[in-house]
Amino acid sequence: MKIENIPQPLVKSLIEIIRSLVRVHSIYWIGATKNDSSSSYLFNSEGRDKFNQQYEFTLLVISYAEIRDPKTFMGEVFNKMKEQVKLYSIHYSYNDIKRRLEAGDNFLSRVLLPGNCLFQESPLSLTGYCYHPRKFEEIKKVWEFRLNRAAYFEDKTDTIDMVNDESARMVLVSQNILQTCTAIIWVYWEWKPHYFELDLLLNLCKNFSKSPRIVLPKKSFTSKKVYSQLCHAQYNSNFKTVDDVSMEDSDYASNLAERFLRSVRKEGNKKLKELELLHNAEIKNDT
Repeated sequence: MKIENIPQPLVKSLIEIIRSLVRVHSIYWIGATKNDSSSSYLFNSEGRDKFNQQYEFTLLVISYAEIRDPKTFMGEVFNKMKEQVKLYSIHYSYNDIKRRLEAGDNFLSRVLLPGNCLFQESPLSLTGYCYHPRKFEEIKKVWEFRLNRAAYFEDKTDTIDMVNDESARMVLVSQNILQTCTAIIWVYWEWKPHYFELDLLLNLCKNFSKSPRIVLPKKSFTSKKVYSQLCHAQYNSNFKTVDDVSMEDSDYASNLAERFLRSVRKEGNKKLKELELLHNAEIKNDT
């Protein structure tokens, strides 16, 4: 398959590198973005201009063996692609895919299409999208569950405690953002992540939503610092014995999470109304 505006030699190299790391049955494209940047430097009275092109790929990778550490896998791809390609990958084993296709899976029914296939060893038995009012109620139930959990973390984040621990508070904020991500991913893709990592989920959300821009780092030092603290919040809480997160940082992060949750709730409710009409319309058409 040819991905528009993406150099085909780059796609070919990406596929070859993924196949060198794991035995792959197939690779499917979900999204791709090209980012251009330029910079100028003055050194020893000589001007130097630098132009960079970096690509982001969202791929579904079906392998014969399970990928137990997706973060390490994505990091290896990034390094082998000479830091030109950032990969955000969703992983399934071949056996898991077969089971899911036999049972019916709405996420896979929309991704595993011939037009999205970048590499495949053998064809898969595809299923169609399942429309039904009961299916819509399931979507709505999971959506509300995730939003309620995000709201719970948000409420605990703003609780006034006798003891201040900003690193621990940052864990609550990061959990709020994670739950919000899973809520909006479920409504749009009907997919439940089996690997929870904040940077990955936010960048997956970028494929269909503008809301992640609220949380993703901007150019300022504070924005980048707080984003790093959010991404490593659980690690810092577990392994650091010095609380080096300031109250200003945790307040900044809490405000981002609040805005993100509010934006996602509005966006997701709109999508939910569309799904309700779609699932009920299909039943009316059959009767």
